[in-house]
Amino acid sequence: MKGNDKDNDDLFDLTVKLMDYKGDDEVVSAEEIRKKLKEQGPVRQIKSKIPSLDKALEGFEPGELIALSGPRKSGKTTLAQSIDCAFWKQGIKSLWLQYEVVPRQFISTYNENISLGNTFLPKKMKASVLQWARDKILEAIAKHGISVVFIDHLHFLFDMGRVGNTSLEIGIIVRYLKYIAVELEVTIFILCHMRKVPPDKEPSDADFRDSSLIAQESDSGMIICRCEDDSKHAWLKVCYSRRTGTWEKRIPIIKHINGLLVEKINDQSGYI
Repeated sequence: MKGNDKDNDDLFDLTVKLMDYKGDDEVVSAEEIRKKLKEQGPVRQIKSKIPSLDKALEGFEPGELIALSGPRKSGKTTLAQSIDCAFWKQGIKSLWLQYEVVPRQFISTYNENISLGNTFLPKKMKASVLQWARDKILEAIAKHGISVVFIDHLHFLFDMGRVGNTSLEIGIIVRYLKYIAVELEVTIFILCHMRKVPPDKEPSDADFRDSSLIAQESDSGMIICRCEDDSKHAWLKVCYSRRTGTWEKRIPIIKHINGLLVEKINDQSGYI
């Protein structure tokens, strides 16, 4: 009984203390939050300049996690670079956590006429360290004012040799990335592998490799696939968008003369 009395006293003291609590995480009415949101004005939506994609997703917003997948050598990185270049034209700066290649190789994939002044990347990368990735995002925000992050790719964020349950580990990582996107008010694109799909089956978000939690925890999911026997044409599918409700939207894609991917409209480029 004495223990229960002490617990009750501690609970009472904490309740009294919290009655006067003021802070960033203070509990307030939804109406108060609505008023503050109106004062802040509309959320800025950044566009990919791929017309059908922008229509389907209504742009990208801070706090969103976008999963981008596709078969091996399908153009995932090129698509992300193409979207990023469109962001630069809107004054948006980005950070790339590029694990697959060294900075020299990554930069060499861009046309020399494309300025890279609005994108940033670490001089060296550290794999399997989520806290390091978060710190680099914070550094890029503080130093350069970035608001978009590209991570290429998901499987470098954990040590596959030490993981017992790969699916669960990926789910934990994707959820943490979503938390970072919300916490730091940035848009995060996470590139992820796709399992091998039979030739007669159209890939879907269920084919994201190793974990169904990628689709469950992200805000939007996209897949890019090359057209058979054609190195310049591909199709981009918006598998889902929780904010807009878009589902299974296919968009024809073609490689522009500058090496970037753009929408194909009436046999011509939709490049803007």
